[in-house]
Amino acid sequence: MSEIEVALAQLFRKKGKSSLTEKEFVFAASLDLRWFTPKEAQKFLDISMENKLLVLDGEKVKPTFDYKGVEIPKGYAPAIELLQSSVKPKGIFLKIVDQISTEKDMPSKEVISAVNLTQDRMNIDVEVAALIVARQYGVDISEYIDQIEEEIGARYRG
Repeated sequence: MSEIEVALAQLFRKKGKSSLTEKEFVFAASLDLRWFTPKEAQKFLDISMENKLLVLDGEKVKPTFDYKGVEIPKGYAPAIELLQSSVKPKGIFLKIVDQISTEKDMPSKEVISAVNLTQDRMNIDVEVAALIVARQYGVDISEYIDQIEEEIGARYRG
């Protein structure tokens, strides 16, 4: 179990809900549990979604793992380093999401949700789904095609 999963499990258990609005999540992580500032709590939410530990389900976020089965140490509170150590350099997927989000003035979470739906519906790699969604929104992502082809090829070649 990663520390992010432990923190998410603790948050959802303390709230006694299996899904929360983004506002409820940020409020819980900052003001209720006093783990983070509201800005840091938003970053925690973003990191959790980027790592696919939370998904957007309508207006609410919910864990993608069995948070009730996670063992939580007594008196647990996440270290602030959780926010630094969990941040991955932006990969091609997030660059595409950012470009769509910026050009179409959409929240990143909506773009990620659309990509996830496309990925699930078509059973394809997430990067390919991001390209399809970008194309649907009329966003030029031709600069990423060769790089995605290389990444996916390397992934499947071993």
